[in-house]
Amino acid sequence: MIRNFDYNVGGKIGQFCASLAEDGTRRVLISDADSAQTLVILDASGLLGALKVELEEPDQLIAHAIRKAQEQGLIERAVSTGAIQEAKL
Repeated sequence: MIRNFDYNVGGKIGQFCASLAEDGTRRVLISDADSAQTLVILDASGLLGALKVELEEPDQLIAHAIRKAQEQGLIERAVSTGAIQEAKL
């Protein structure tokens, strides 16, 4: 499942996408929609993360990951530094 969204970074609206990792891990990846470059990895490891993955629908889990990345400034930091940002979901 992939969810596209627009987000303001540095005064410019950019297009991004969020998806569940395809390798079976409990991660949500946020990427630049144009280049598919991974910017943020939100990991749902640990007991609470595992429960979240099991109880939430995939679209709700992705929406939660997007909100968290936006609230914590992870997308801006990834774009400005060029380094992938990682956080717990």
